[in-house]
Formats: sequence, C-alpha cells, structure tokens
Amino acid sequence: MNTWRAQPVPARLFLVVLSQLPVVLAVWLWFRLSERVSLVEYDGGVFLLGLTFSLSLFLYGMLCYLAYCAFSIFYSLDRDFLTIRCGPSLVRVPLAAIQAVHGSGDAPGGYVTVRWKGVAGVVPGYVVGEGRSAQFGRAFSMATVPAARQVWVVTRGMAYGLSPEYPDRFVQLLNARLEDEDESPGPASTSRVRRSWVLDMGLGLWADRVVRSLFLAGLALNVLLWGYLSLVYADLPSQVAMHWNAQAQVDRIGDPVELLDLPLFALGVWLFNSIAALVVLRRERAATIFLLAGGVATQVFFFAGALSIVLKN
Repeated sequence: MNTWRAQPVPARLFLVVLSQLPVVLAVWLWFRLSERVSLVEYDGGVFLLGLTFSLSLFLYGMLCYLAYCAFSIFYSLDRDFLTIRCGPSLVRVPLAAIQAVHGSGDAPGGYVTVRWKGVAGVVPGYVVGEGRSAQFGRAFSMATVPAARQVWVVTRGMAYGLSPEYPDRFVQLLNARLEDEDESPGPASTSRVRRSWVLDMGLGLWADRVVRSLFLAGLALNVLLWGYLSLVYADLPSQVAMHWNAQAQVDRIGDPVELLDLPLFALGVWLFNSIAALVVLRRERAATIFLLAGGVATQVFFFAGALSIVLKN
C-alpha cells in the first residue's frame, strides 16, 4: 500500500495558533472569576464569568479537533481502493469506479472552480467539505490547498479533491494503477464513506441557509438575553417580584439570581433542539426547521419573560 501525506502548507499553522487563543481567554476569565469570588459571595457576574469560562474551554476543544483533522489528512492506494482520510472520517473509492484523474490545471477548462457549501474552503489549510464544480458537478474535498491546486479524481457521481504531498507522482501512480485495472465499474463499484458525526452534522448545518440561519438566530438571542441580564442585574432590588396572578397581584418573590434560570433554561432548550434537529436533518428537513424554529421561539418567550420581570421591579 502506498500512503501519501497531504501537502504541508504553512496555512495549517494558523489553525494551531487559533486553537490556543481560547486558552488565553480561559486563563483571563479564571483570574477574573477568582478575583470576583474573593470580593462577593455570589452574584450574576460570578455566574456569567463561570459560564463564559466553560464555553471558552468548549471552543478550545472544538478548535483543537479542527487542527487535528487538518494535520491528519492523508491518502493511500492499494490494489482495489483509493482511501481518503481526515481525522475519524474515511472515504474509500474503488479504482474500478474512477473515470479520470486530473492534476492541477489539467482539468477541462483549466483550473477547477468549486462553489462550496457552507464554510468549506474558508479556513486556510483546511479545505474539507462538499460543493459543486463547474467542470465535474458534485465535488467533495479533503485537502489542504484550494480547489485550483488540487488533484481531482472523477467518478460517475462525484469528483474528489485531494492534495497529496507530491501531486505529479501521485497522479502518475494512480493512472498506472488504473491502466492495470481490468474490471469495469459494476453495481458494487461505488465509493464507501464513513464520516465522523461532527463532520456530517457540520456539513449539513452550514450547507442549508434556512437551517443555518435558525441555528444562529437561536444562539444569538440567547447571548443577547445573557448580556441584557448582566447589564441590569446590579440595579435590581434584593427581592424581586417573580410572578403575578390573574388579578395582576404578586404571588411570588425571589432572589434576583433566580432570573439567571431563564437564559439557562432557554440555552438548554436551544441546545437540545439543535442536537435533535441536526440528527434528523438528512432524513427530514421539515422536522429540522420545526425544531430550530422552536428553539428560536423559546428564546423570544424567555426574553419577554425576563424583560417583563425587570421592568416591573
């Protein structure tokens, strides 16, 4: 088996640097949190600092995973398959299904252009995702260089973009293997794909504009709710009217810290709905939109409740 690493472009180092920025943020938040805890027993600021600290650690983990994927792209050739790997994701393309191989600038019409779905091709050194090529139709890349510099392996239903370290040698070897391949493509000669759930869900999310907009709208509203409460929290009285009966009389009074339950519950609903929506996205788009729209509506409902309580106190 011949194994080829992806081209080691300097742009991949950007991902390594980017993945460390949340650590700097987390350290700063930790010192601020420690300082505030030493001054007050507990308040909304302590909670918000703790929540931001946790989110920065989550962001750090996601960026580290992205950097790991960028540095783990490689390709291998055996007697029957071309294997493309990126992190835990794996694509196996039967040699019998390959119709053509094009090096950089060797495709029909010159350099390959691809209209990517979502954010594929946006991160330097990490061109992983689906799109549509003007030359080949459906395209899927696991590469470290732009589409124009990739090696393109064309099958009947999909063109695969690669960036082997020595592209000319790779193209020569693959063409030699194809010349020795006597089997014609049959019903079983289709690519087999095993993607990580992170990659699969991410591609589905960013490729659909409506789904992406609803997902981000729910998150943005929740962030605004946290921000609003953090601004007004210090001006709230020590005891806050939390609920009114049908006669507009106060029937429950509580500590201002209870107000923080509203954005916390709203965040939980948004997170649950988002995960459920992404799981069913490839099976039922309507259900995905319904779940994400429900997450947005929940944020609006809790925002209205928080605003009503704050304005009446």
